[in-house]
Amino acid sequence: MSLLQPPRSNEIFLTDERWQHIVETPEGMTNFRRYLFETLRTGQRRQDAFDPSKYKYSKKFTDLPDDFTHVVGVVKFSQQMTTQGEVPNNFVLTAYQVTRS
Repeated sequence: MSLLQPPRSNEIFLTDERWQHIVETPEGMTNFRRYLFETLRTGQRRQDAFDPSKYKYSKKFTDLPDDFTHVVGVVKFSQQMTTQGEVPNNFVLTAYQVTRS
């Protein structure tokens, strides 16, 4: 399990299960894990219009394959009840590459 600490002070987890899901997408993110981390740390963040607990992070890169221009990471922000009370359970749902002008 990876732990990210973007500048917005929200811890974001990337589990092995989620990473496996991401690398199995047609866009082939296998060699772009650090790009996802950079996107979550410094990319543009937009709240999902239909689910306010989801955010899409997007960042442009000039060296992506197949004419892709951006990496997008989707994060779900939530709370989880533990014996210590509620704790953040913020995790990456998915990530992919896209082409944008």
